[in-house]
This record gives sequence, structure tokens and C-alpha cells, in this order.
Amino acid sequence: MKPTFATTRLILRPARREDAANLLELDRDPEVRRFVDQPEEPTMPLMEAAIGRVLAIDAADARIGFWMAEFEGRFAGWFHMKPPREGEPMEPGDMELGYRLHRDLWGRGIATEGSRALIRHAFAELAAPRVIACAMVENRGSTRVMEKLGMQPWRTWTGTRRAGGAWSAITYALAR
Repeated sequence: MKPTFATTRLILRPARREDAANLLELDRDPEVRRFVDQPEEPTMPLMEAAIGRVLAIDAADARIGFWMAEFEGRFAGWFHMKPPREGEPMEPGDMELGYRLHRDLWGRGIATEGSRALIRHAFAELAAPRVIACAMVENRGSTRVMEKLGMQPWRTWTGTRRAGGAWSAITYALAR
């Protein structure tokens, strides 16, 4: 069974099928999508498929995957702790931290608070040697969260935006 985490202000809980509607509302905000190279507005079928993938990850290993965040009784966004994506340089056992929050919650320390809970989980329960996190270089809000977590810049890389043009990203790392 997937653990639930409680922080001072957040509940990080397992995903449920009905969270597709929450994800749709979150990702309808173009500012939320701006730093994740998702130029198109999502649809309910896409979000239902995304929740299906999240639930499959959770079923394969309840210790990793995605947690839905609740703040003051409402859906706030999500966090993940899972093996790094394909092609990302890593050490065996490394874990990747990620998050996405509603824009009205940015700058309130929520990303830092939820991330700390999952970093503790990665080191204590998963015995991860290192946690990494990636953000577009221009996403100063996320890179600042990584710095507050004690993560250090590790590498930068570039890619091509789906809507055209290039982007630069930075990976931060924190060793156990």
C-alpha cells in the first residue's frame, strides 16, 4: 500500500482515478504548463490516460511514483519520487523529484515542504544514494526550491520545444 505523508501544511496521498479532473484543472493554466514544454491545453482523455499511467507505476512499486498534494482541504498539485527518466545520467538507485502546483500556491514554500518529505522518504526508505531534480533554467521559482533543499547544480542540457525553439534545463542533485 502506498504511504501517505503529512507535513505541517500538506497531505501527500496516493492518486485516485478521479484525480484526472484535478490534473485537468491544474494543467489548463498556461503558466503552469509554460515550464514543462506542454504548449497545448490538456483534455480529459489525456488526463485519464495520465492517471492510468500513475496508477500503474504505483501498482508496480508503492514506494515510488506520484503523490497528490492537498493544502487547506483542496487539491494543490502533485509530487513525484521515481527513477530518473530515460537518458538522464544517473547512479544505480538514484531517484528523481518532481512537482507541479497551482499557480496561486507558488512562492508559499509548499514545493519545498512537500519535496522535503519525499527526499526524506527517498533516503530513509528507498536507500537512494542521490536525489535529482530538473527544471528549465528560466524557471527561477523551481531552481530556487532546489537550492533551498540543499541541492547543488549538477549539469545543464538543451532540447527543442514542441512549439518550436530551444530550451535549456538544469539538473540539481543532493547526495545522501
